[in-house]
Amino acid sequence: MSRLLTTLSAHGAALHASRRGSIPILFALSLVPLIGLVGLGIDYGVAASDKSKLDTAADAAALAGIVTTKAFIADNAGQADLNAKAVAAGITKATNVFRANLGNVALAQIDFPTPQITRSGQTLTAVVKYSATVRNTFGRLFGTAATTLTNSSTASADIASYLDFYLLLDVSGSMGLPASDAGMTQLASVNKDMFSDYQQGCQFACHFPNNTGWGLAAGKIQLRSDAVNNAVCSLIQRASTPVVANQYRVGLYPFVNQMGVLTSITTNMSMLLTTAQCDTQWPLALTNLLDTGSTQLATNNDPSTGTGSGGTHFDTVLPQMKSAIATFGDGSLATQPKSFVFLVTDGMQNDQNFSSSKNGKRVYPGSPTKFPGYDDANWDGSKPRQIDSANCDALKKAGATISILYIPYNIITFKELNSKTIITENKKVNTISPGLSTPLKACASSGFFFTANSADDIKAALNSMFDKALQVARLTQ
Repeated sequence: MSRLLTTLSAHGAALHASRRGSIPILFALSLVPLIGLVGLGIDYGVAASDKSKLDTAADAAALAGIVTTKAFIADNAGQADLNAKAVAAGITKATNVFRANLGNVALAQIDFPTPQITRSGQTLTAVVKYSATVRNTFGRLFGTAATTLTNSSTASADIASYLDFYLLLDVSGSMGLPASDAGMTQLASVNKDMFSDYQQGCQFACHFPNNTGWGLAAGKIQLRSDAVNNAVCSLIQRASTPVVANQYRVGLYPFVNQMGVLTSITTNMSMLLTTAQCDTQWPLALTNLLDTGSTQLATNNDPSTGTGSGGTHFDTVLPQMKSAIATFGDGSLATQPKSFVFLVTDGMQNDQNFSSSKNGKRVYPGSPTKFPGYDDANWDGSKPRQIDSANCDALKKAGATISILYIPYNIITFKELNSKTIITENKKVNTISPGLSTPLKACASSGFFFTANSADDIKAALNSMFDKALQVARLTQ
């Protein structure tokens, strides 16, 4: 028994000695993967650092390319091959910025293709790509000699559009009505003595030639023409602060029977403000152009030209406006402005004329005539009706956007005591007025119909029309 115990003890001691000897072996075997993991971590850190530098450089390059291209276009409007030159300048800038921001990229071989800058309409897009091969220090021990990095950075921006605003302004006599119900009542009171045989003061027909209803009101009652004038001044003031030089042009085109030219399309906003009498109190320029019975803004003292007198002839005015627009562009260049026609009107067509005929032409000399050698004008009777929206189609097809500010008539309250002209016309106006907006909406380009009545609303609406035009043009503020 003693010998057995001695034998077992000897075997146990030998086994214990064997287990102590295996620990260095196990440690040596585990050290290899541990060193590999640490090495791979180091390789990963180098690659991650390199990628961060490359991404930052690519982002900076894309932004620099866009900014440079946009600035080149803005500063060199009208230059031949402008787009190609602007893109070339942007690519050069993007390349230089990428290299300048890159700095030292450890253990990397970088492939940097030429940046791409494109223009689609008014949108510029820059794409900067890179690929890099980063040598691994430890990864090669495990069969991974290098890490490949790739990325693409994209930047885009809208460029300023060049916009032309043709303000087609109704100065027919009905725009000489007051801008409020209270003003209508006041006007009737002012004119009561003049029209006592009609048993009431004039509210609508008082604007007709040789009657001075709106003239009596001028300076005492704010008329719709003055409210429109104030709104026009506000629009011109906004157009005075373009994003790029000569970005906006504005023209003022009053009309009655036909279209007159107060100011042709121009970038000279200071001159426009002066012409529209924006620094004075009402009555303003448009009120002074209200139908007086003889044409205003005549060319070379020719009474067949200018605004005409007696009616509101959209079928004549809209084709004249189309002829006045020299370029129907997309707004991409100063030489290709996008055209907006802002029609501000009460919407009532009236085919009447206060005119004469001479040498086969209709002339508007007034009564008594202010044009020597022409007969006094005669009135052919009031014919109020809705506008025919088909008259707007040619302008829109040509490429103009028609934006309409509709200023509805105030319903006229009167006593039907006789069949005099004033009473008859009041009845016609009240009957036709509620339906005027329908053909006007059809005339306007989609989304460009606005309506307002009070002076404040008219100003706000015209500014909204301007804002809408900027949105369509994708202008960057």
